[in-house]
Amino acid sequence: MKQRYITITLLLIASVLQTAAQALSDRFTRHHPVIVACHWDNPPYEFLNNEGEPAGINVDIVKAVMQELGLPCQFIMKEWSVAKSTFDNGNADLILTDARFYQKATLFSSDNVLQYHRILADSVAEIRFIGRDRQLIEQMDDQYSRLKQKGELAIIQDRWMHPERVQPESTPIESFIAAGILLVAAIVGLFIWLARRHVKRVTRRITELNEMMYKALHMGNYDVMVYDIANDRATNQYGNILPKEGMTLEEYIRHIHPDQREEFIRKSKSLNEGRERHFVLNKRWNKGTEQQPNYLHFQGHAILEVDDSGRPAYAINAVNDVTQDVKIYQAARDISHRYEAILSDPFVAMSFYDNKGTLIDHNEAMNNLLHGIDSSLFKEIFKPEEHKDLSVTRHLYYPEYGIDKYVECHIQPLYNAKGEIANYLMTTNGRAAAI
Repeated sequence: MKQRYITITLLLIASVLQTAAQALSDRFTRHHPVIVACHWDNPPYEFLNNEGEPAGINVDIVKAVMQELGLPCQFIMKEWSVAKSTFDNGNADLILTDARFYQKATLFSSDNVLQYHRILADSVAEIRFIGRDRQLIEQMDDQYSRLKQKGELAIIQDRWMHPERVQPESTPIESFIAAGILLVAAIVGLFIWLARRHVKRVTRRITELNEMMYKALHMGNYDVMVYDIANDRATNQYGNILPKEGMTLEEYIRHIHPDQREEFIRKSKSLNEGRERHFVLNKRWNKGTEQQPNYLHFQGHAILEVDDSGRPAYAINAVNDVTQDVKIYQAARDISHRYEAILSDPFVAMSFYDNKGTLIDHNEAMNNLLHGIDSSLFKEIFKPEEHKDLSVTRHLYYPEYGIDKYVECHIQPLYNAKGEIANYLMTTNGRAAAI
């Protein structure tokens, strides 16, 4: 039982970290790195060096955090007002500044403070990570804390503020001797520690493991199922996916989507026979009946637990229900495809707005209709509180541009997976004659 708790806890923690890392790596790639807006002349924190490259304490900290997250990043070094406008306009993912400048509900601030800047005699600015992606800020916070605990942030600070404290690199021979001394000391210390702490560890081990597993399960909203290979019975270890009496492997497989059964059977057989110790679960599980299926999307891991003789004993499945995330992703993808398809029509004048009526983009036909006039001039006819299509006739009278015409406008709200208005699409007939 102790071994099982250890296995489940480590599996869950690894799954949570892997899920978060995969989600960020899907959004930020080499072609779409994390864009960081910074002041170009704020040494020693952020500035352009003699080679025109980003440098400084904060730049090195961001690079170190991104390296731990495995994410590419790019710095936009501008005058402060330009850097701020770049972030405010959505052309940067992060900005390093005083959190008091950004108190919007749509923005997120790191818990950690990178630097303290004195503004006035009685006023100190707290420089933090500010961004729109909550998960990115949380992961950066976590890695920042880890780097701080390991002392790597102190090294970055000393490199810029106190270079005299930075120790020169030792020769290979000195490194080997030092490593050998440390290794011997660590082994001796380990044996002494084990001798003194053995009894105390045994008495509190179960309590600690239970607490760790409970926190890991709640942190990732995981369900854990244990399959007893010898008795052919799968039961809930945590959660309620399976019935209380459990089910056989054959019954379990019938709940998996037909397109994924063959692969699951193959992987489970390899696991139960001991030929593999682990595989990644990505399956659709039927919570309903065969006549009325209700498929949920599960992601997680399956790992083999062996008995004292090394024979396969249990297969442990830890899964997370990501059905809602899949629906939101599909809805966002559908809106994106719809938006791209709509604006590709060269014959109908179209504009695309956010849910507040602010212009995002318009196609060439709309641009030709307005002769270069910003199509956000239509903004005043939006009624965000109404969830209905709106058709109006608009008089375009701009004598300085030679425009005097009437056009018919049709405004249609577009909804996200939660039923909320995400965008507005406006089309015009584009055929109204000049008066």
